[in-house]
Amino acid sequence: MSRLFLAAFVVVSIAFSALAQEAAPARFFIEKIEVRKANRVSPQIVIAESLLREGAEYSEDDLRAASARLRRLPFLLSADFALEKGTERGRYLLVINLVETKPFFYFIDARPTLIDDSRNVIDYEVDPIEESKDAALGFRWFVGGRGVVHVGMTARRDRQTFTTDYSAWAVGYTRYDLFGTRAFATLNLRLPFDSPAEGLISPQLVAGVPLTANQTLTFDYEDTFFRRDKIKVRGTDFQRQDAERLLSLAWTYNSTNQPFVPTRGTIVRVAPLRSMRDRSGFHFVNPIPGPGPDPYTQHMNGYGLDFTALRYWELSELNSVSAGVLAGWGNVEDRQNPQIFSRVRYKPAYQIVRAGLSRNLWRDESKSGDSRVELDARLVKRQRNVREGAGAFGVSPDKESSIQTSVSWVRRSLWGTVRLGVGYAWGY
Repeated sequence: MSRLFLAAFVVVSIAFSALAQEAAPARFFIEKIEVRKANRVSPQIVIAESLLREGAEYSEDDLRAASARLRRLPFLLSADFALEKGTERGRYLLVINLVETKPFFYFIDARPTLIDDSRNVIDYEVDPIEESKDAALGFRWFVGGRGVVHVGMTARRDRQTFTTDYSAWAVGYTRYDLFGTRAFATLNLRLPFDSPAEGLISPQLVAGVPLTANQTLTFDYEDTFFRRDKIKVRGTDFQRQDAERLLSLAWTYNSTNQPFVPTRGTIVRVAPLRSMRDRSGFHFVNPIPGPGPDPYTQHMNGYGLDFTALRYWELSELNSVSAGVLAGWGNVEDRQNPQIFSRVRYKPAYQIVRAGLSRNLWRDESKSGDSRVELDARLVKRQRNVREGAGAFGVSPDKESSIQTSVSWVRRSLWGTVRLGVGYAWGY
């Protein structure tokens, strides 16, 4: 009996050992990493952004995530991995084959929305994939082994009511792999050109730390000067100023297969933000030709949270569907001196439920980009939640709801991404 029990125990042990070996993912010892077909892009940046290191072991999932991370870089159209034999058995050479974008780049999202004027409609034109940038163009140069210089035009857009949307000329420098930590930092100098007056040079600092191949922690600091001038009114000089400071810290999980036009993967983004805007100028409190004008100052302080969760599924080589939610909450205090209205305090919020379908029009296997038709539908709600000073908002509604639909054609190529289409929105 004991021999029978021992034999059964050995058989079970062997079976469990075989199952464990079968379930364990294969791992590859990367002896060396080699970047090929890199004409302008620095191989050092590519290796650093892959988060892979020579002399370490990685699974197939690790390599797949690193490849997807590289494909999400704005200056790469694709990054394919291949394993070649190393100097010894069990060692591998990891080859990264690149398809680069052109030095000139653009990202243009032109989808005008037709609005049903008979109802209150919320018009959000921000694509959730590319937060804060719905139009951009310029040039990009690689400097040294880990630096990139860019110059061009950018636009800032978001869904919060207490921050400012604007476009600006910008020149900047990005440094990758800071101190060998895989972190990056970008310094931009921007000049707003669609603000109420000619803007002034405004600094921006963006710093990020990749936590994993799919997770990144990013800090954004912006000082934006929209106006700073003097004006004489009825013999009195007035100093006019308008400036905004914005700070945000975003945690992002991104496993999509490409930027701007993803067809599979998940995006989750949580971003607390803080906004401070100061204005000074003059206004007429009494009807003209009464006395005045009178000087005033305005201080708006707000903080909030933006949340994004989107999922993309590939149904076939041609079709992809997506769904997700976007939401935001804020707390704003608006004070003026001298005080016309009582102190204004409100807690704005928005909620968006989104669904989409895209179909591939690009039938060959080339690496030069893709072309797709997209259908998109959104249910949008917004609440102002006024706590004090409701008179400052006049008769505008405190709650708004609308449905938005759009159809567009999007083309991603070596030169950039363009999305052209039209949408329709109606309130309910």
